[in-house]
Amino acid sequence: MPPRRGRGRTTRCTAEESRAGSDDDVHQVENVTRQIGEMELVIARFQWTNPPTFAATVGGASAEAWLVQMEELFDTLEYAPKKRLKLAVTAVAT
Repeated sequence: MPPRRGRGRTTRCTAEESRAGSDDDVHQVENVTRQIGEMELVIARFQWTNPPTFAATVGGASAEAWLVQMEELFDTLEYAPKKRLKLAVTAVAT
């Protein structure tokens, strides 16, 4: 069996460096967790409004009507453009 590579000496960090790194990691995890929690609330609030779903049909009239309804809903809920895109994707029937 050939020898494994990449298992040589590793550098050790001091206790202070280790704590500093772990504090940064904890803050990053907390930040991501908070963002996920906020987005879950946004999605739950959006779904509670019972948004119109879009199902592809022949012709553009139904697509235009769906877009108007979605824009009115987003304006009412005062969602930023970035959130609007994410939420509109959830309202498209597959």
